[in-house]
Amino acid sequence: MARTIDYTKLFAKNPFKPMKRHMKLATGCAECMPEAIEAFLADDHVRLQELKQKVLQLERDADGIYAEIQDRLPKTLFTPVARRDLLDVLEMQEEIADRCEDIVGLLMDLPLSVPEEIKEPIIRHTRRCVDAVREAREIVKLIDLLLNTGFKGPNVEVMKGKIQDVLTIETDADVIGNEITHTLFQHRQDMDPVSVVFLYRLVGWIDDLADFSEQLAIRSRILLAR
Repeated sequence: MARTIDYTKLFAKNPFKPMKRHMKLATGCAECMPEAIEAFLADDHVRLQELKQKVLQLERDADGIYAEIQDRLPKTLFTPVARRDLLDVLEMQEEIADRCEDIVGLLMDLPLSVPEEIKEPIIRHTRRCVDAVREAREIVKLIDLLLNTGFKGPNVEVMKGKIQDVLTIETDADVIGNEITHTLFQHRQDMDPVSVVFLYRLVGWIDDLADFSEQLAIRSRILLAR
């Protein structure tokens, strides 16, 4: 049964609380990805379908909060940062949830065999990209705390550290992704061309989770600078 969310309550006390709720949902989508990839590689269509439905529900809930924040975040709200900067962070959160929906949809449409050499790296790549999303969620939590202190105090240094963590993880993910695409290139002549194209797309979309987390971190660093 689809869940309903009372968005008015979300905004009752703090208009930035929904940003954390939205990021929690986006992170929930991302945390389904390793198991979805494992189900795909194991040819477990039943489990993959279950995970797809879970991601779709989380993404729908995130969409609802995303729309409410856009509509109801006061344009004249007095805060230490610009409304546009906060919405830029929110946009990256939404991109994460949307990309997870894309990934599970693609997995359902990929009835193909994957070279053994890239199965473990794909799982490792996915987990590392999810690490980036989890760290990005910590940044969003800190934004809420820092808004209450005018972006001053010890949490500023904590946030800087989290931002650097995301950038480091994204670099790690890129290295693994490049390893996978290099191996895939080596096997291209032994595979169906359509399968090669779709696997390249899958690796790229998984990598997007780390990329969007990196962009969220960069936009958050802009908040600290203003």
